[in-house]
Amino acid sequence: MPETTAEIPIHQIRNFLNRLERLPDEIKPQVLEDLGDGLLGEAQVDAPKLTGFLGESHYRKDFDGDAVEIGVNADYGLAVHETHPTKSRWFWNAVVRNFARVGRKAIIKALRERGAE
Repeated sequence: MPETTAEIPIHQIRNFLNRLERLPDEIKPQVLEDLGDGLLGEAQVDAPKLTGFLGESHYRKDFDGDAVEIGVNADYGLAVHETHPTKSRWFWNAVVRNFARVGRKAIIKALRERGAE
């Protein structure tokens, strides 16, 4: 059985959270939803595509409180994620590789929609 490990981009997450804290409360939900959608889009691009179902099974739950949840609904998603011969860890890698850029883009979009330049 392969070992599951992860390097969490703590520095990137802290930077994003610090920026998020400085935003008005009313735009935080949209920023988190855009972050989740952006990260899912990146993961879908990287997902193995034998039938396409795996990429289509990515989801974002509606914003609730101060978090956004993203994941994969396919029953075999975890097994493929951990053991695929060429695309293992596609979901995790997409999140880690794109977190800072997608988070920054979500914040900028929210600020521009409120009139910031």
